[in-house]
Order: sequence, then C-alpha cells, then structure tokens
Amino acid sequence: MTKKNFHYLLMAITALIIIMGLVWNLANSSKSQPQRKTPIAEPENKNSNLDKDAKWYVQFTVKNQKTTAYTEEANAPRPSNGQSYFIGGIAVHPRYPVNDGGDPRIPILPYGTIIHLSQPIDIQGQQYRSLQVMDTGDVNYGLWSSYPYWFDIYYGNTQYYSVKNARNYGTDLVDYSWFEEWK
Repeated sequence: MTKKNFHYLLMAITALIIIMGLVWNLANSSKSQPQRKTPIAEPENKNSNLDKDAKWYVQFTVKNQKTTAYTEEANAPRPSNGQSYFIGGIAVHPRYPVNDGGDPRIPILPYGTIIHLSQPIDIQGQQYRSLQVMDTGDVNYGLWSSYPYWFDIYYGNTQYYSVKNARNYGTDLVDYSWFEEWK
C-alpha cells in the first residue's frame, strides 16, 4: 500500500467514525427529550362553546321627567312588589293607567330595575346616583300624565323630618337611564 492510499483509507475510516458518532448521538438525543404532547383538537366553530345562557341588555334613557317624594306609615301595606320599603326605592307609573283597564301592580319599569341618574339626588342627607323600582303610584296618571317615566322617591316612614324633607324635595325634573334584558 502506498503512502497516498494509506491517507485515503485513514480519511475514509475517520469519516465513517464521525458519521457513526453523529448517528449514535442523534439516536440517543431523541430518547432523552420529553415526549411532545398532542394538542386537543379545537372545535370547527370556535363560537360554538359560547355560554348559551349569555344575556344581552338594552339601555334606555329619558330626559326631563318629573320626580316627587313620599313617605309611608310604618304599618302601611307593602309596596306593590310585595317586599319592604327602603330608602333608595321608587314608585313608577303602572304600565297602563287603571282607568284604561291596566293592572296597578304592573310597573312601566320592571320591579328591581335600577335607574341611573345623570345627577345625584339627596335623600335624607345622602347622595344617591341610582334608585330601584319597588312600587307603583299615580295609578291613573292623574298628576303626571305628560311625564310617562315619572318616579316617586321613598323618603322613609311618616315622621316629622321625613315628611318635611319629602315636601322640601318638591317636583324636580331629572334625566336617567336603565337597562332591560333583550328578549
């Protein structure tokens, strides 16, 4: 064997050793890596998982509606919602006037509706930015027929200061809004 052939053989053996080392290294490195997790298949329609009980709401706003204030005797019957009176509660017109065949217990705004005032109202020394429907009043629309979204603010039990504060409130005009469930 000539010196030249010996170099070719040595280079071939070296190349073979290097290739075998790379193959062995690749084979062992794949064993030491953690297994890849297969992702969960996403549904075809991503929106199909939306909450079926999701609710939509509509905002209503009224302007320049008459407001009044009232008190109630401590032993008076409950408001038309059947619950108890509370400061921050209001009475609204019935949906339809009683003299037109309407039921006085069905309010123009549903019971529990929270109205959001554009300006706060002072009730018994506290500022209120929102009030809640609990009662109906002016059942024949006799006083405020030109103000369909009139409301009457409950000022507490009939006592000297409550009555005085309710009278001092007067009949202001207010702007307010509320939300109702989209049906």
